[in-house]
Amino acid sequence: MARGTRAWRSVSWIVVLVTWLSAAGCGPSSGTDADAALSTDADPALSTDADPVTIPDAATLDAGPDVRIVETCGFTYDQDFIYPSPQMPPPAPSSGAVPAPHRVAIEPAPSDHIAHAEPPPDTTWRMSSAVHGLYKDWPDLVMPGYTDNMPLFGRAGEWTSETRCYELPSGAVLLTQPEAYELYRDIAELTTGVALNDTPGARTVVGLRGGYPGTFAHHGNRPDRFNDTLVLLWIDDAGDPNVREFPVNTDTGAYDFGVDSSSSLRMNRRYHYVNSWHNTYNALHIDEQSYLVRDDTNNNGFWDSDRNGWLPPLGEDDYERTGSGHNIHMGSRDAPLGTAVVNVWSAGCQVIPGMANWTEFIYNAWTALDTPLNYFLVDVRDIDPRVWAPCTPDGTHDCPHVVDGFPFVHTANTATVTTREFDLYNCSTADESGPEVVYLFTVDTTGTLNVAVDDVDGDAVDVDVHLLDADAPSSCLDRAHISFSRTIGPGRYFIVVDTYVEGTTELSGPYTLTLDFQ
Repeated sequence: MARGTRAWRSVSWIVVLVTWLSAAGCGPSSGTDADAALSTDADPALSTDADPVTIPDAATLDAGPDVRIVETCGFTYDQDFIYPSPQMPPPAPSSGAVPAPHRVAIEPAPSDHIAHAEPPPDTTWRMSSAVHGLYKDWPDLVMPGYTDNMPLFGRAGEWTSETRCYELPSGAVLLTQPEAYELYRDIAELTTGVALNDTPGARTVVGLRGGYPGTFAHHGNRPDRFNDTLVLLWIDDAGDPNVREFPVNTDTGAYDFGVDSSSSLRMNRRYHYVNSWHNTYNALHIDEQSYLVRDDTNNNGFWDSDRNGWLPPLGEDDYERTGSGHNIHMGSRDAPLGTAVVNVWSAGCQVIPGMANWTEFIYNAWTALDTPLNYFLVDVRDIDPRVWAPCTPDGTHDCPHVVDGFPFVHTANTATVTTREFDLYNCSTADESGPEVVYLFTVDTTGTLNVAVDDVDGDAVDVDVHLLDADAPSSCLDRAHISFSRTIGPGRYFIVVDTYVEGTTELSGPYTLTLDFQ
């Protein structure tokens, strides 16, 4: 599906229509979803999406095809959410146990690795390529011989109805599979700056940290739970888009893995993965070394001293370092999903709970041994706002100036802007309560960022530059009065030029910002 022939051009026109319908007094209908059902005995054959709302013809509004708007998806997700869904046991082994092809040491782990400390399966077996009545051109998969009663998550399987419900920032909307594919593609591409591979057959994985499947609002990200989202995307040989949505954890389990043996992947960037092995069975193996991670130094299962704000530090603070070994594999946990803990199953790997969910994921994700694929990890708080609505960059937090290449030079004047949301940063005690200008950039490699603003003695202008890895004053990585250089890894970053306040005097005025990345 080429970008020029998208079935769904952008989510932003949905926002426009939701607003239009509200103003016009059009009443939405109620919607439900299989994942929101309170009983695990619900009939899986029943339709799980609400009837679409009748809206004006798209040509009249010049806003794209008809949109299915509902009052709510009916999700019951909360800090202890449960995913009731039809039970689907994993398929039986087709050819018995096979020798373990790989086994890695659990302890001790090198300082730049994470521990793989979960209990190894007692055996492994080969899954027939005829599972689900489908055939593929790859050898039989080596599967782990774990046993659990975790049911298949409803949104992880094939689409059984034309639409699924999604809780967008503008409200609940029923989307078709091609529309959902475009939504996740926009999230990945606009947030990381890396294009999705639309080649038929190529697989892409998108992780959403802090968001339940079908939702895009941050839920607080309680530690040690499978409360994140993993989305598998691909275009099949017929040219049709495919979307599967799984529960997952993208953080560490709350377990003492040992010094420098647990860490969390940094968000808002693309990671390189490959079809390979995790210990004794086929899984997605990270194909990078020495990427930046956040080390869970005190082993409390989450990042300390950053903008996540889950809990105050317990003893020694976490810190940033290089890492490797963050695979995508399974965790054998019993239902209910809402109370299943990650614990030893992840020292930082992205772990899908239960054999039924893992079987569905790896069967559809696997293409051939050593085949590469991309993994986009995004914090739901950092989804680029252009996903939801277009904007003309003006230097505000809602629509920052976009750095579209390096070197980058931009001249502006803080005396003529009204944005003044950030007053104090975690990287400085300076009073920056004057007006600020915001810039956004993404990089896909590790390199040195050079940042500078001009300064003229005696001109009564004092603006400072700040490097942030999220649009929050508590996410400051570096700052300077005039210039600084810093090595950064792939990701999404902000530069904020903020006005220093001396006493009661705002020292705002003209400036020239210069950025370079090498």
